[in-house]
Amino acid sequence: MKRLLLLRHAKSDWSDEDLDDHARTLNARGRAAATRMGQYIKENGLVPQLIVCSTATRTRETLELLQQEMGTEAKVCFDRGMYLAMPEQMLDVALEHLQQAETEPDCVLILAHNPGTHSLALGLAHSGDAQVLSTLQRKYPTAALTVIDCDASDWSDLPAGGHLKAFVMPRTLPDVS
Repeated sequence: MKRLLLLRHAKSDWSDEDLDDHARTLNARGRAAATRMGQYIKENGLVPQLIVCSTATRTRETLELLQQEMGTEAKVCFDRGMYLAMPEQMLDVALEHLQQAETEPDCVLILAHNPGTHSLALGLAHSGDAQVLSTLQRKYPTAALTVIDCDASDWSDLPAGGHLKAFVMPRTLPDVS
């Protein structure tokens, strides 16, 4: 079995209107949400061995906060191709990095942007709890996490999709103390 985690970056700061979109940082709410999500990933045994992340500042900051909580030594691949990518491109980029991995990981995290992350989650979640699937269909807020289990022996079967194990939004998690 392979497990795919899809995470949209945390809430970004829009206060500097002159700042290029790629360079936008996280705001305070985003930093808190990324920390909570990192705790959730660790507490639920979802720590990935490989992370494929957009090069945008807000995704890098989200990842840094996740890693502080997860305590992982996961291999991280930053790829500009994930920046504002659509689902097909996200899959292609992720599969390319998986092919280059020294060992095949069982759990992979893709950290990117919307609308691609939402569309990819919808395209890969072929089964699961009806209420959770319904929640996923409505919207994909910042720092939301989708967990998809794929009954596959290797990652080349990923486009076939899998079972939606969880869809978690930061607002459903307790505040960081």
